[in-house]
Parts: sequence; C-alpha cells; structure tokens
Amino acid sequence: MFNNIGGKIKKIAKILCWVGIGFSVLFGIMIMTAGNQMQMTVNGTYATAPTALMGILFIIIGSLASWIGSLFAYGFGQLIENTDSIRSNTAKD
Repeated sequence: MFNNIGGKIKKIAKILCWVGIGFSVLFGIMIMTAGNQMQMTVNGTYATAPTALMGILFIIIGSLASWIGSLFAYGFGQLIENTDSIRSNTAKD
C-alpha cells in the first residue's frame, strides 16, 4: 500500500489533470449552450446572452489551472522517487 508512493502520486496527478480538463470542457460547453437561449430585451427585440465567450474562457482557464496544479503534484511524486533512488544508492550495506 505504501510501496512506490512516488509513482502512485504521479499516476494520481495524471488522472486528476485529465479529469479536471474534462470537467472544464464539459462545464464550458454547458455555459455556452445555456447562453444560446433567446432572451427578450426591454424594447421587444431578442438577443442572446454573451456566454459563448465565458464558456470558452472557462474551458481555457480551467484546463490550464488543472494542468498547472497537476504539475506540482507530479513534481512532488518525482521528487519522492528521486529521493528513494538517492537513498538506495548511498545506503551502507
């Protein structure tokens, strides 16, 4: 359970990155489709809400934040693996 913890952290970081990117894309599309509903304005004309840009920004910023966050977790897992490797190479037999 606690063997190869660095590798497990790296795998979880990859999974969370892809899940975060997937949710960002999903919610961004949901925001864009919600904005496509026609709304009546005060003067009687119809207009769409400007949510397409918000949806695109949500997709870009959410995916970028997920990727950057996973870099820190992946780096921590790599640091643990390197520390274990250094310890095994320098340990006295």
